[in-house]
Amino acid sequence: MTEITEQQDTVKEEPAAAEKPTRRDPVLKHFVGYWHYGVILTYLSLALSICGICFAAAYGGPRRDDIAAFFVLLAGLCDAFDGMVAKTRKHRSDNDKLFGMNIDSLSDMVSFGVAPIMVGVAMGMTRWYYCIIYVLFALCGLVRLAYYDVSEVNRLKDPTSVRRDSYEGLPITNVSLALPVFYLFATMFDKHPEWIGLNSNTIIIYQSIIMMSLYIICGFLFVFKFKMFKARAKGLIITVVTITVLVISLALIRYYACGVVLFGPLTKTPAGI
Repeated sequence: MTEITEQQDTVKEEPAAAEKPTRRDPVLKHFVGYWHYGVILTYLSLALSICGICFAAAYGGPRRDDIAAFFVLLAGLCDAFDGMVAKTRKHRSDNDKLFGMNIDSLSDMVSFGVAPIMVGVAMGMTRWYYCIIYVLFALCGLVRLAYYDVSEVNRLKDPTSVRRDSYEGLPITNVSLALPVFYLFATMFDKHPEWIGLNSNTIIIYQSIIMMSLYIICGFLFVFKFKMFKARAKGLIITVVTITVLVISLALIRYYACGVVLFGPLTKTPAGI
């Protein structure tokens, strides 16, 4: 009986709550935007990727592609759970939802469209023909994000729509999981390039093959129509743990077998090949 009464009270109060304008902080109301904790992970993801870009661009010292790749991974981990944090806020308005969706896409373009490119640039892949692949990768990511935003707005407008259980194409955020793995493979023989028949001046050939494969494959999957399962909280945690274990394992193999130290001064600054 108590449960029924509480449910009825909730139903009666909903119209009034919907009509009542959202209370805003007296200070923050003077600034544009929607300021609440629901978007904090999106902001943190952007901040981490900007830090990675700065390190890749030789901010305060030599180019550090290793640190940049690590920051992209951290940005991806933040982005993976930002939606869950946003949904903990009750009675979100449509404007709140649209604001969160738009800043998430804008942040994703920087974190997983621009920052991964800067990792390749910091590794020495700076010739003009690499630029073609960088541009295509970024454009595919941009199209993917814009297409998702349009489809999500249409879904929210449809009163019969249900919770999304799959994506069309590869979400751009998945780059953050693939990049560290490709990067570790690419830099595996920095210390002993002779093991694969190269020298210190031509190791960039091996690295470029690995990294350009990442940009080409991911760029293609961004815009290729296929159904990709959308993981829930449990699936995200399993994925994050799996990738973390894989990255740590590769880093240990790279160190103990190949003598390449993680976060060591690995980056060279040649003109590239």
